[in-house]
Amino acid sequence: MQTKNNVIVRHASGTLGGQVVAREWKGRPYLANRPSYPRDREFSEEQLCQQERFEDATAYGKALIQLDQVPEIYHQKAESARLTAYNIAIRDFLKPPVIRDIGVDGYTGKPGEEIVVRARDDTEVIAVHVVIRNDGEVVEEGDAVRDRFNQSLWRYVTVEENGLSGTTIEALATDRPGNVASGEVEL
Repeated sequence: MQTKNNVIVRHASGTLGGQVVAREWKGRPYLANRPSYPRDREFSEEQLCQQERFEDATAYGKALIQLDQVPEIYHQKAESARLTAYNIAIRDFLKPPVIRDIGVDGYTGKPGEEIVVRARDDTEVIAVHVVIRNDGEVVEEGDAVRDRFNQSLWRYVTVEENGLSGTTIEALATDRPGNVASGEVEL
């Protein structure tokens, strides 16, 4: 049932009569049954881990607001999603970035060649670090540069000579809250 300017639910929040909960989601009021949980329920290890992560996420969001250091991108995303910057901060904390691809087609082991990393995040990837190893030993490493036309592409230009046999290339993507995702390709 949809309501428009209904005087009963327009500004209501909380529990009514211990049975119904009035809430607002994305600017729209709604009523729902009050949730019930057994008093003696036990949480699994995975549930406890998630609860801890959520506590850390809310602490991150609160700290940004208290220190008045909320990134502008959080405000932009909040406005378009009809949420708050605090909600966006929590979501960003809980969802790490993803390495979609490590492009090594043009890499032959010579200096000056480009390795392209495709990294995504629901908010923003702020850094990508590339590590090139040969038989487990680090040959070189450094930060990739974001492509100015495609924000999900990061380019790393090699500086060292390297034989391709036994080479692995690892990319590490970092988002604003400090979550790190890694991807690796073997040549």
